[in-house]
Amino acid sequence: MNNLQLQNAIHQAEQELALAQKEINRPHEDVVTLSACQNLRSSMRHLMIQYLLSKGVQSNELMSLEQLMDLCIISNESFGSIPISALKCKGLHGEQCDGKYCLAVENVGCCIDAATDLKNIVLEELNIGV
Repeated sequence: MNNLQLQNAIHQAEQELALAQKEINRPHEDVVTLSACQNLRSSMRHLMIQYLLSKGVQSNELMSLEQLMDLCIISNESFGSIPISALKCKGLHGEQCDGKYCLAVENVGCCIDAATDLKNIVLEELNIGV
């Protein structure tokens, strides 16, 4: 994967995170948690996969967020500071996540925090402008 492909993939993950943040910032009664949750999971998954690819570590879309995070932590201990323990779906494999999401806006808020921390570490580690 060349640098332009990496930057495009990271940009897509950033857009997914931005969509989730926009959704969660709507009035509480108007928030569609399914949209926010799916965008967050996709963003986190893409960020970690792209980071791992850039480091020559094999991973895939079927791995759980927890498995991907474990690989990221092995590659760089700073990923250990990301609070994924609150993510209800962290242990589900990629396909198992389909159709599942958090109903509570508060749960999705924890995911946004974790995804934002993840994005910041990935951008810093890959020297992509924050």
